[in-house]
Amino acid sequence: MKNRLLLWAAAFFACSYPAASLGAAAGSQTSHPLAAAPKTKTQLSVAAAHVKAPVAPIRVAPADEYFGHQKLSILGINNTIHDTNLHIGFDRVHAAKYYGQLAPAADSLFDWAHKYPQDTWLPGRAYYMSHVFWQMHTSDGDVAANKCRALLFKQFPKSRWATLAKKETRDSVAPMTPEEIAGQAAATGGATGPGASTTSGVAQPGTANALAPAAAQAPGASAKQKQ
Repeated sequence: MKNRLLLWAAAFFACSYPAASLGAAAGSQTSHPLAAAPKTKTQLSVAAAHVKAPVAPIRVAPADEYFGHQKLSILGINNTIHDTNLHIGFDRVHAAKYYGQLAPAADSLFDWAHKYPQDTWLPGRAYYMSHVFWQMHTSDGDVAANKCRALLFKQFPKSRWATLAKKETRDSVAPMTPEEIAGQAAATGGATGPGASTTSGVAQPGTANALAPAAAQAPGASAKQKQ
């Protein structure tokens, strides 16, 4: 009788142990249902929204890199804008002849913009260069000025330079002085336009300085360095 009880007890524990083990394992798996359950589309969307996309760094051109056919540095471009502006300011009647001085700098500027399209020092140079080209009052100068403005509006539409440029025209930035009108009239053999003498083709004395627009403030006018 005693042996039967021992065998029965042994059989009982042998049968109940796996069930208990399985129950414990099942309990451990279901104790955290959210951790084991696959994420829904909503949960994945919320998780993705908290992951910030990497911000591409703004590449700034190094000061010792050279651009365009003339291989001008940024400092060279800046100085050419400044110097051409000064020359035109002292010789407005012959402003057109300074196109050849500024054109290589424009070529270098566009090359710079192509290689470093997000360089934050570009918009100011393009803006002031357009002003200097406008002061020449030639078709070539107007085309070059519009290219500078197109670069500004396309690559830096939210910059303060683009905001200023949108409000400007050639006549508002660089209106022709009586001296310039007289010079063009003399070159074409007839005096036309306000301020020009109808007999000699010379501007009325004392009017040129009063009506002359202020020269464009080219970047680097106070210090020839990259700003």
